[in-house]
Amino acid sequence: MPLYEYYCPTCEKKFELLRSMSRSDEPATCPSGHEGAERIISVFSALTRSAEGDVSSVASACGSCSSGDCGSCGIG
Repeated sequence: MPLYEYYCPTCEKKFELLRSMSRSDEPATCPSGHEGAERIISVFSALTRSAEGDVSSVASACGSCSSGDCGSCGIG
């Protein structure tokens, strides 16, 4: 089951829920019991480690980002 991120306007806090994809857009109840939290876009980062131990960002959002910075693509 996918993990989705929601925002509760009453608490002004974000929280995560494991939900089926068919229920992902339904309003959720926050951990404090407030109803009506809406799903928000989750931001994540993927990292890779070279054989030498160097850590760098992996730009998976588009294939043209060779530098690991999607600013040139208009995504970042």
